[in-house]
Amino acid sequence: MCVRVHEFKMRSIQEERMKRIFISSLMVACLLMLGRTAVAQDKPNLPKDEGRSAAPFTVGPQVKVQFVFTEFEGERKVKSLPYTMVIDTSHNNKLRMGSRVPVATGKDNGAVQFQYFDVGTNLDCAAIAAQDGKYQLRLSLERSWVEGDVSITSEKVESQAKDHSDSIFRQPVIHQFKFEDTIVLRDGQTLETNYATDPLTGKVAKLEVTLNVVK
Repeated sequence: MCVRVHEFKMRSIQEERMKRIFISSLMVACLLMLGRTAVAQDKPNLPKDEGRSAAPFTVGPQVKVQFVFTEFEGERKVKSLPYTMVIDTSHNNKLRMGSRVPVATGKDNGAVQFQYFDVGTNLDCAAIAAQDGKYQLRLSLERSWVEGDVSITSEKVESQAKDHSDSIFRQPVIHQFKFEDTIVLRDGQTLETNYATDPLTGKVAKLEVTLNVVK
């Protein structure tokens, strides 16, 4: 009888130890899981590309292109306007230069109303490396300028003897030159591309393009 009681007590002690070991293991596992969750929450959300090596920045060959607008009155040169762009052959390049000119559009409650027009030079150029060291230039050029004016009477003149200088204002005359083409140049070459005659003034406009490789 005493032996059975002793065996029962030993079995109870072992079961109690197993329960304690199980509970301790469970608590350790829970603590580990909580620690991992906290670390995951504290870790910042990095961009997808962070940590990756950045792709090397490559730049194609660069060329310097000079545009010269020249105006002639007969055989006499009256104006020469140069523009220079350093062009990366992997991009489309743009240049804008000009002013805003007011043009009267009428009267409203006795006050003259104006609308502003952009006047100046717009250059778009893309360069592509061709064969034999040449470059293909795709050009879109537009130039506008103010030259002269015209008189506009804002109201009917009732009497020639009366001074109506306050009702007469000057309107600008805006001229335009547009050019779109594709040309091929080698390093150091200059090309006279176009001649155009202004039908109003008779002046001749000429465009020259020069290309040089940036070394």
